[in-house]
Amino acid sequence: LLESWENTLDGWTVSGDNSSGSSFSSSLGVTAGSDSLAISFSSGPGYGTPLSSSYQSSFTTALAGSSALTLDIYTPPGSFGYYLQTQLWINNADTGYQQLTSYLSTTIGSETTLTFAIPSATAAVLAASSNPTQIGFQMGGGYTDGNETVYLDNLQAVPVPEPTTLALAGLGAAGLLAIRRRKA
Repeated sequence: LLESWENTLDGWTVSGDNSSGSSFSSSLGVTAGSDSLAISFSSGPGYGTPLSSSYQSSFTTALAGSSALTLDIYTPPGSFGYYLQTQLWINNADTGYQQLTSYLSTTIGSETTLTFAIPSATAAVLAASSNPTQIGFQMGGGYTDGNETVYLDNLQAVPVPEPTTLALAGLGAAGLLAIRRRKA
């Protein structure tokens, strides 16, 4: 778990196009711990960067050993003109600024877990890096007057499976196939 925004920004900054501030919710969008981060917009996100972290060496280490990052997003029914898209970027002295994926869409009116793939080449550069890394999110969407708050929680790194784990999984699958063939 990289961040769950438990009633604190923990070095993250909320700013950008049309962002009118942040708060925390203990009832909406909570998937890890007891709070989620609520970011409100005054006129739609406008494809800006409403959320960015401080530079942290722990992010460099986590991203170097990960195949993806996941983020839980809750959007209230009827919000954002019925669409909201999110993109993840990183910044490190060795990788430079990189947008890791194209914009991913949320499902308005429910919780969506977005998965942002980390290219293996980027992970390899980060594995050799001694520099801290910054993580940020760009958002863009529509506008529904008075209903422009997104709730974020549970930013997690998805570890790259170790070769031993992959080998054991393959042996287990082969064993299941052998048992199935004997019964047939």
